Amino acid sequence: MGKKEQSKETQTVSRTLCCAEGCKHTESRYSFCSEHYDQFKFGLITKLGKKVSDYEKKFDHFESYKKNQSLRKVA
Repeated sequence: MGKKEQSKETQTVSRTLCCAEGCKHTESRYSFCSEHYDQFKFGLITKLGKKVSDYEKKFDHFESYKKNQSLRKVA
């Protein structure tokens, strides 16, 4: 096996999926994709990728937070 073949194998093996339920993206930080990492930091999902019990309530707050953040970047 040549070096090029080995490096291709290690690249495909090192890519793992996001641990959030139903997500097919590759991980970028702490086993989450960037979108789910933000949700994890906000408290919407656990470190195992499961939704918290009051997900709907927190998700509304998360959406308004994201909306305010985007408005601040424009202004």
